[in-house]
Amino acid sequence: MRKKLFFQFFAITFLSVVLMFVCGIIAVNLNSKEMMRERLAEETQLACELVNEEGDFENFAKYENNSAFRVTIMDLDGTVLYETDTKSPLENHVDRAEGKYALEGKPQTVERYSETFGYNMTYYAMKTTLSDNSEVIVRLAVKSSQITEYFNLAIPIMVIVLVVALIVSLILAELFSRKFSNKFVEVGQSLRSLNASCYEPIKTDSSEPELFSILNEINVLNENTHNNMQRIADEQQKLMTVLENVSQGIVAIDADKKVLFANKSILGLFSAEPNVIGKEFVYLIDDMALYEKISRHLGDDYASEYEYKGNQISVVIRRIADENVASIVILSDVTQEKAMAKQKSDFFANASHELKTPVTVMQGLSEILLEKETIDEGSKKQIERIHKESMRLGSLISDMLKLSKLERGEEAEVAYSNVNLKEVAEEVVAELSGEIAEKNLAVTINGAGVISAESKKIYELIENLCSNAVHYNKPNGKIDILITEDEETVSIKVSDTGIGIEKEHLPRLCERFYRVDKSHSKKTGGTGLGLAIVKHICVLYNAKLSIESDFGLGTSVTVSFHK
Repeated sequence: MRKKLFFQFFAITFLSVVLMFVCGIIAVNLNSKEMMRERLAEETQLACELVNEEGDFENFAKYENNSAFRVTIMDLDGTVLYETDTKSPLENHVDRAEGKYALEGKPQTVERYSETFGYNMTYYAMKTTLSDNSEVIVRLAVKSSQITEYFNLAIPIMVIVLVVALIVSLILAELFSRKFSNKFVEVGQSLRSLNASCYEPIKTDSSEPELFSILNEINVLNENTHNNMQRIADEQQKLMTVLENVSQGIVAIDADKKVLFANKSILGLFSAEPNVIGKEFVYLIDDMALYEKISRHLGDDYASEYEYKGNQISVVIRRIADENVASIVILSDVTQEKAMAKQKSDFFANASHELKTPVTVMQGLSEILLEKETIDEGSKKQIERIHKESMRLGSLISDMLKLSKLERGEEAEVAYSNVNLKEVAEEVVAELSGEIAEKNLAVTINGAGVISAESKKIYELIENLCSNAVHYNKPNGKIDILITEDEETVSIKVSDTGIGIEKEHLPRLCERFYRVDKSHSKKTGGTGLGLAIVKHICVLYNAKLSIESDFGLGTSVTVSFHK
């Protein structure tokens, strides 16, 4: 760095000096010419005054040996009257440019080749009046090479100045490069200490305001960076502490199936050594079947369960869009959770089954009592209420049994058949025609599609979707059932113009017994299990369930089946 700075500074300085030298040469050359022209004009003026005072041309003999100037005196028609440098007759000078300028009263220097002497001369002429009132032209000339001689006298001085300037440049370049290289070293040391506890700011000197300001800004930036890095390190440490102590086993894997991170839980699950980091993923898992199952789905989003040493293991794989991490694998021992869920499901099913018989008896007895004519109006109203509530309870028990069977997978082995979604939708609408008519709802069914499934399950799915669309719709509203099919999926979409659902409730709609408005649900007779049943049927057929709703405007539920 120091050498680079030295050569850069010296190069800049050297080029600047050379440029100044060239400009100086040009300036000296131009100035020497201008000085010679000025002197030539002054000498010509003095010669004119001498002619006026003496009136004798012979007095100009002093120019022959003691002056660099050649003097010529001629009359206005160009005839040479006197010449200091030659005694031989000279030709008429009427055509000389300097004479013409003198006659016009605008004297100026003229440079040209002299045929008489055989070299370039610079001329200057002026018109003057003699004592006898006659007019003559006085011309002075000097060798043009004399101007160059003046210039040549200045060259050695300029060369000396150039050498001195270069020496000074070398010294300054050395001092500059040493100073700034030291500052760069300090900046580098400060940057290297950013991630360490011994952070060192750059030393500053206020004697140089510009550099002082820059270094202060770098110190502020470095300090902020250091604080942020420490904060990030603390957060990373907290995150690592959490990941190390969660009950789920977590492992990060790169594109080459090498372990980047493995927490204590996954190491304990497979009794693996802590030095598994950096090794192939196969060294972590001691069950080859489980390893192959996970390996097949690395790079994809995947969830499944696996029996490992008598325990149920939940396997979740998440694809990570990162150049370093390819997948995150989360393994959890869900044996106890599965057992508790089974117990709940069994209790749920048994309770529903046991409640079904007495409820059915209540329905039958209430219907018999309602048929008797001897019952007074007050008692009849009470019996009607009993019958209505028993019917509602029976519907709830029926939904509970359906949901229990779906959760237990008791009907998973039912033979599949081709199910026409439009025909099923028409059957459901016909079944709900009484409630539809009561609210004066307009129902449309468009499109067609066929899927391979168990018809009863599909009927339950569409029936629950349409039932919700009826129950939660507004009077004189609309229900649109749209069936679409493409190369990959067959979808059914049920849209209504009902009360709608607020956005915060959408994620929980498929939970059992979850209701947005309990008071309204009681009025409509809903059980709170409809969408839970729909969700389990979607899981059974690997279908996608999506719900869209605008509060006060309506709701759309779409189920997409893969072909």
